[in-house]
Amino acid sequence: MVKRGLLTAVFVAAVLVPVASASPQLQLAVLPLPRTELGAVGRSMPVASDSGVDSNAHAASQTTGNVTAARLKRLGRISGYLLDYGTPFSASPGVSEIQTEVERYRTPAAASKSLGFWRKQELDVKPLKAFGLDVSFKKVPLANVPRPNWAYLSVGRMHGLKPIYAVDAELVEGAYLLDVSITAGSPGAAKRLAPFIAQKLVRRFRLAQEGRLHAKPVNLERGKPGPPAHGPKPSKIVLTKSDVGNPATVVRAGYVSPRNAFDSYAASAYDLAMSPAGAYANLEQEVSVAGNALEAKYFAALAAGALAHAGGSGGTATTVDVSSVGDNAYGELIQVSVGSKSASEAIVVLSRGKYLDLVITAATSKLGAADVQSLAQKAAHRLNVAVSG
Repeated sequence: MVKRGLLTAVFVAAVLVPVASASPQLQLAVLPLPRTELGAVGRSMPVASDSGVDSNAHAASQTTGNVTAARLKRLGRISGYLLDYGTPFSASPGVSEIQTEVERYRTPAAASKSLGFWRKQELDVKPLKAFGLDVSFKKVPLANVPRPNWAYLSVGRMHGLKPIYAVDAELVEGAYLLDVSITAGSPGAAKRLAPFIAQKLVRRFRLAQEGRLHAKPVNLERGKPGPPAHGPKPSKIVLTKSDVGNPATVVRAGYVSPRNAFDSYAASAYDLAMSPAGAYANLEQEVSVAGNALEAKYFAALAAGALAHAGGSGGTATTVDVSSVGDNAYGELIQVSVGSKSASEAIVVLSRGKYLDLVITAATSKLGAADVQSLAQKAAHRLNVAVSG
């Protein structure tokens, strides 16, 4: 449920890696299960945008703890490759997402040690609680899967939203870790499928070891980042120079890969940065289009908690009531003081339908609740005009 699973760059399209003291070489990109190996439940699932090479930088960005790419390198992790199908945001009680990944480590000992490291990461819920996400775990068996391994059923709950159930599992095969994650609308559906998928992943991996896997990497069906096929364009929703006033300079503006967006499942994401931005020293905004309204609401709630937690750790955070602007608006004011210097941040999170809008500003002068309210009103106006009209 909690994917290693928040922002980085793509590594390489395919990685050739050798099995320790074995031949032939294995190509990481062909080891996770393609759609045709997922059984009837997964054959119609679309490939998710977070599929592909899982570099140490990307893997670290998906954790909730203090994990860096350098730390994973010290553990002996080289790289990984993930195939993700479906989405966890579904109203169905059945299976809605199937992920398989294979990670390569320098040695079998490093892989075995990392099995415990990732288990600890899986069960660390303290950061998640700070973000407003309540997660509970229950250990579940993996029938007919080689040891050592671990598997847990997780239940993720956010206030007012439907719970998400998932089974995350991991096992060691020589210098590799094999990862499986099954998300469903009910615990039983996730628990039933997890051993079946894990067994198929082990068989595919061993066929590759024996030189009997004749396969090509799955086409990830990625085009150039851009607007959604239907509906308003995120580029028309972001704030403009006229919204923030003078002086204002756009330093970054364009569509980005959803894999690098806050919502990695998004169909489209647009990133904007201004510095200066009127009264603000800088402004950053991301507008994304989710697969459905539940997904947008989920990431809006997560963003509100995550952004407030990140900023509030270095200063005083105060929630600002911006509900009058609509769009499930959330506002936060953060005051930071270091010696004789002080700075302020204004944070606004909006969601409407499938659209998620995140705005973060910073100023060297002291901001107040009125500044957060004004920012929320301007962002909501842009969002409402685009979506309604």
